[in-house]
Amino acid sequence: MRPKNFNQNTVYLYLRNKTYYYRRRIPKDISYLYEKERFVVSLKTKQLRNALSIASNLTLELDIYWSSIRHKKFANMYVQNTSEANKLSGLSLSMALEYYLKYKSHKKTKLFFQSAERSIKYVIDLLGDKDLSNYSSSEAANFRDYLFQKGLVSSSVKRIFSSVKSIVNFSISEKGLEIKNPFSGIYIPSKDDTKVRQPISIDNIRKIQLACKNLDDDMRWIIALISDTGMRLSEAIGIKREDVNIDGHIPYVSIKPNNKRRLKTKHSERIIPLAGHSLWAAKRMMNLTDSEYFFSRYNQLEISNSNSASAALNKWIKTVTKDDVVVHAFRHSFRDRLRNVECPKEIIDQLGGWSKGSIGENYGSGYNLDVLSKWIRKIII
Repeated sequence: MRPKNFNQNTVYLYLRNKTYYYRRRIPKDISYLYEKERFVVSLKTKQLRNALSIASNLTLELDIYWSSIRHKKFANMYVQNTSEANKLSGLSLSMALEYYLKYKSHKKTKLFFQSAERSIKYVIDLLGDKDLSNYSSSEAANFRDYLFQKGLVSSSVKRIFSSVKSIVNFSISEKGLEIKNPFSGIYIPSKDDTKVRQPISIDNIRKIQLACKNLDDDMRWIIALISDTGMRLSEAIGIKREDVNIDGHIPYVSIKPNNKRRLKTKHSERIIPLAGHSLWAAKRMMNLTDSEYFFSRYNQLEISNSNSASAALNKWIKTVTKDDVVVHAFRHSFRDRLRNVECPKEIIDQLGGWSKGSIGENYGSGYNLDVLSKWIRKIII
């Protein structure tokens, strides 16, 4: 029961068996320190005057104690938040991507943008778009496992990691961030899971070349042009009228960079003699088109759209061969066909624009058109 003459000074007092007790509700913000909702203690006195004096002192002590707890808790939170704030880079992964593309995109192809954006999208889909300092190595390892679970092969996973690492490293270096790139040093096993594209058989090459002549349109000219030159699809798509010469003693096509497409390597710039179905395609291109770029449908934009061409051509080729054959396989077959006529490796590399095998092979200007033409004619079906 409450003591007689109840007032504000006796709010925490009550009598039980003629002894005064002190009872006070524990504030919610520090209730985690106590097992019960109220603080209750016997004052061990039956005299109201004594009880009031003890209660007053106890109230003051509790107020001071609880206040110190709140102050300490606030101080710890401040230190923690300040520490975390100091660790933040202030740059999210998507911002790092924008920064990377802004300074690295000069004269890059559409594929460069697509590859970088796709790689970062994979990360954000799994881990979220966080501050660069908030990603961990364990999350990067989970990201690796996620990519394998999506069915990607080892080479693709390594390529994606390489892209992500480059993007993050660029911001770390340029912004002077004192953080570690969490995507570096992640082990990626070299599984034997890469699908090897087989060369196109001679029978299928004949079928495709015959079908190209029968249809005789610009898309079939692309395939015919590639079939006996071994050039890359992007190289063929970006050919200009000035690159083709069919009137000289030895017809040829010049592969060189232009405003619509770059070349893969410095060795890609070369001259290839025209013969067989490639010569037929070049003549059709020269006689039936008047545009600067022969394959204008794939050169409408700033950069040649070889991806669109690849999808359309591969789909058509499968209707002719009924096999899993793609345009790029002509390049594999081209090298095999030259090997089978015992063509020297240096000439094969020069015709295909492949990197040289030794330092000595880089000396001089290479084989002349007459020698190259001799070996090309040997592989014409």
